[in-house]
Amino acid sequence: AEEAEAEAAARVASLREEGERAVAERLARREAFAARATEVSDLAWEAMRARLARYKEDWGNADAPLGPDVDGDLGRWCKVQRQLRDAGRLATARVDALDLLCFSWVAPSDVDDPTRADWAGMLARLAAYRDEHGDCDVKKKYQRDPALGGWVAAVRRCRSELGAARVAELDQIGFVWQSSRSCGSAWMSSFRELRAFHAVHGHSDVGAVLGDGHELARWSEAMRAAQAKEALSPKRMAHLREVGW
Repeated sequence: AEEAEAEAAARVASLREEGERAVAERLARREAFAARATEVSDLAWEAMRARLARYKEDWGNADAPLGPDVDGDLGRWCKVQRQLRDAGRLATARVDALDLLCFSWVAPSDVDDPTRADWAGMLARLAAYRDEHGDCDVKKKYQRDPALGGWVAAVRRCRSELGAARVAELDQIGFVWQSSRSCGSAWMSSFRELRAFHAVHGHSDVGAVLGDGHELARWSEAMRAAQAKEALSPKRMAHLREVGW
């Protein structure tokens, strides 16, 4: 009996050791996989940082924009880095690496209040653009000077809030209040229809003229509902104020 008990105890001990070894092996494999994944992630991140460094060499800034006519992958990557930093999830070493490139943590195209910038300095940059290109129609995602492109777009949205003196300064250098370029988003397409309606009728009550069932009237009502819920971005509200909202 004692011999049988000893054999049973030995089997239990052996099974326990085998189980412990199996657990240790699984943990080791998991740690190795995590290390490889981290290494791959680091290599991928560094590859994108290197692309951004080359972009800066080409354009003089590290603010690659979003858009189909530019390096959209790099622009999207930049957007993600800003979001990660805002959420506190971007490693300090990566923040430092991007700071070395003078990366803008607020995208130039996301400027909401143009008066917070160096007004005189931006006017001078706009005048220099005019002297070189013959007009002040700076596109929003102007790669050579993204801060100027974002500022011009913000000025157009906020005309009613600039004051007469600033509007006069802009008019004096030939500011183009309506860009010759059209944003292709569905929202902007509908807004341009509303702006054209406002130009003809002097108001934005689409339903009163075209009927509540008209597509533009339904869109307008949806925007008013979103406004009541404070669900519209400052940019979109600035656009809508252009047409009397």
